[in-house]
Amino acid sequence: MVAIDAPPLSGGLREPSIRPYSSDDHTWAVGLLDQTGGRYRVRRGKVVDTAVLPGLVGLRDGIPNALVTITRHTGNFELSVVASNPFDAELTQMVIRASLQYRNPGNVRAYAICSNAHFDVQRVLQQCGFRLCTTRPSAIESLARRSNYPIVTRFDGLEVRDEVEFDLLTF
Repeated sequence: MVAIDAPPLSGGLREPSIRPYSSDDHTWAVGLLDQTGGRYRVRRGKVVDTAVLPGLVGLRDGIPNALVTITRHTGNFELSVVASNPFDAELTQMVIRASLQYRNPGNVRAYAICSNAHFDVQRVLQQCGFRLCTTRPSAIESLARRSNYPIVTRFDGLEVRDEVEFDLLTF
């Protein structure tokens, strides 16, 4: 039995918040991206510097933990990178959902691309309503071999080879 005047338990869920990604976040973001698959990511046959794109930062008790960067293409809205370390599924979902508010009125499709090794990201995207729509086998490893950019080819004990693309079910 717990007494009514007992002190609150510590270690519970900390307060989440979201704010725009700014130049002040750059050093933290590059470190996060280096820990979660690299700053330079392969997106449809091109190398993208995901640290320079606009986006949102997810914080727990004021400490940055999650990052989603976005790219607006003609008719499309891309979540260019989804990263968190240590991975915080709840906060990452919040940042993904909040980032969708930044799409242009002409954006008719939202999608996200990750690698075959990013299982946490794949799971959270699906929990946010995205569905697997395309895979590009060997896309990452083939571009990494011929690129001048440092593309990560191993992550979390797995070879990073394939692009895995997710489409939003209801946009």
